[in-house]
Amino acid sequence: MTDILLFASLCLVWGATWVAIKIGLSESPPFYGAAFRFLVAWAALAALVWYRRQKWPRGRRIWFWIIAGGLAMYFGSYAVVYYVEQYIDSALAAILFASYPFFVAIGAHFQIPGERLTPLKVAGLVIGFVGVVIVFGGSATAPGTVAWWAPALMLVSPLSSAVASIIVKRHLTHEDPVVLNCAQMGIGMIVLFAAAAVAEDVSAFHWNAKAIGAMLFLALFGSAYAFVTLYYLMRRRPVTQLSLVAFITPVTATILGWLILDERLTWATALGALLVLVGIWVVNVLAERGKGTPSVPAIPESTAESSAS
Repeated sequence: MTDILLFASLCLVWGATWVAIKIGLSESPPFYGAAFRFLVAWAALAALVWYRRQKWPRGRRIWFWIIAGGLAMYFGSYAVVYYVEQYIDSALAAILFASYPFFVAIGAHFQIPGERLTPLKVAGLVIGFVGVVIVFGGSATAPGTVAWWAPALMLVSPLSSAVASIIVKRHLTHEDPVVLNCAQMGIGMIVLFAAAAVAEDVSAFHWNAKAIGAMLFLALFGSAYAFVTLYYLMRRRPVTQLSLVAFITPVTATILGWLILDERLTWATALGALLVLVGIWVVNVLAERGKGTPSVPAIPESTAESSAS
């Protein structure tokens, strides 16, 4: 039950982040917006690591995967999201990100023991994605002035996030989620600030209530809480199951976009949401029947490197 509640909280929080990003972008340039978001989140996690007197990971191999995952998740994925959301609706951005479970499922099939693709899993993924497409067709419309490349570029974000998720599940699940996120977020934040310094003017960041409110929500809930929760769940659940959060967030984002940003909402949202839930049920229930409780994959390099250093 705890895992279900935590997963539900991720769906709600990450659904709201698409709207919060859109709000924040009205007051800040994209790279600085993402960088300051992760600076605040990193500071909160660093304070928690210090308070708990936790030790940092040790070993060159572990840090290789930490750096690779941090760059893929906190720079590769979020730099694209913040940049592209200047050109498309928050709901459309979330819908394009819904390709994330497909990338994760393919990667897990080859890299994660016990997470091979089956016909039922594929069917569930397809049903869920069809639901997302219906939500898109009924409620999210790309602006007429959108650059043709913006939706295509957006697909880099779910691919990059999938790479990061596979890295964490395969190589880093033995690391503490708070420490791991703090380390990876710090790496992504540094690169984002470097990119912002080259491409943007920091004076374009408007330090008003709207910008600060959006940044604090994104930092504390959308980053610090959400990613620690996700990495905690990765130690307990298959990564393919957890990736299905990307099917629910477009529905949440569409409803919140309608309530907050006056974006369109139609009956198709209800039909699409129903199909999303059916797809998730197929993947999480039907496809898992007869299997035991998933365990954390044994990764010798993780414990060996840490104890040897």
